[in-house]
Amino acid sequence: MVKEKDRKKIKKILLTLVKTSEGLWVREIARETGIAKSTVHYYIDKVINEIIENIGVKDKSGRYFGVRIIRLKPKIRDTIEKEGLKKVYKFLKISKNSA
Repeated sequence: MVKEKDRKKIKKILLTLVKTSEGLWVREIARETGIAKSTVHYYIDKVINEIIENIGVKDKSGRYFGVRIIRLKPKIRDTIEKEGLKKVYKFLKISKNSA
């Protein structure tokens, strides 16, 4: 379950990502949201990873290095633009509980 404090950070990240279909670097997301880069990394990798696409190069251990572009999956982007974040929050809650 997503805490209220966390929901505010998720909202900032998602609303920043919805602004562009091309995606953003993690550093750009951090700068635009005012959230620490390490915290943005955490939310991207652990909380919203199922609704985003990561574009970049991975090393042998599966970790990204160099430039990493983050963007919302097209259907998620459409859902946010048409219906807001409520459905996305619901999906994130359900998907994490079923894991």
